[in-house]
Amino acid sequence: MCQACHGSDGSNEFSSIPNLKWQNQQYMVQQLQQFKSGQRQDKTMSKVAKLLSTEQMESMASYFSKGEEK
Repeated sequence: MCQACHGSDGSNEFSSIPNLKWQNQQYMVQQLQQFKSGQRQDKTMSKVAKLLSTEQMESMASYFSKGEEK
């Protein structure tokens, strides 16, 4: 789901889309929770976050924070 915009390892070539590679894990989970609750707004991310469980958010954040490639 995330890879379509953010890239398979969290880095991408679009300046309008944040890089997730090596981003702080807790920060990513917090931001996703804010998108899900409506505290933070973005047309795409608000929709995506509503589809994710907390467990999925934590798993995704863990993966991207390590900066590993699949």
